[in-house]
Amino acid sequence: MRITKLLLLLVILLVSISTANAKKIDRKVSIQTVHDTITQGEVDWYCKYIKSSTFTVSLVWNNPSNSLTPTVYSPDGSWTTFTDSSDGSIDGKIVITIYDATPGYWLFKVYGAKVREIQPYSFTVT
Repeated sequence: MRITKLLLLLVILLVSISTANAKKIDRKVSIQTVHDTITQGEVDWYCKYIKSSTFTVSLVWNNPSNSLTPTVYSPDGSWTTFTDSSDGSIDGKIVITIYDATPGYWLFKVYGAKVREIQPYSFTVT
């Protein structure tokens, strides 16, 4: 079962790399904070090795009329997608703390769910 989930994560990552600009993906591996832009329907991928049992994911775009959604993929293959209201308010900012995290490589997807024109954002994993 665990191997199946790991293979699923690898397929997702390979598909994203093959459909995205390789230079853009390379600078997003092992991220702490990234400043980037996103458009309607665009997907940006990030990867970070997490050692601790607790970490925080922060996505800030400061324009609540646009909608960005981060998805967090754990090393065991499970995932959760968050919306602007996931942290209790709709304000163009999502800050989520992950507890009881499994050490390993975590994947993060930022999706431009509803974006007019180009939306700058910052994405942090600490």
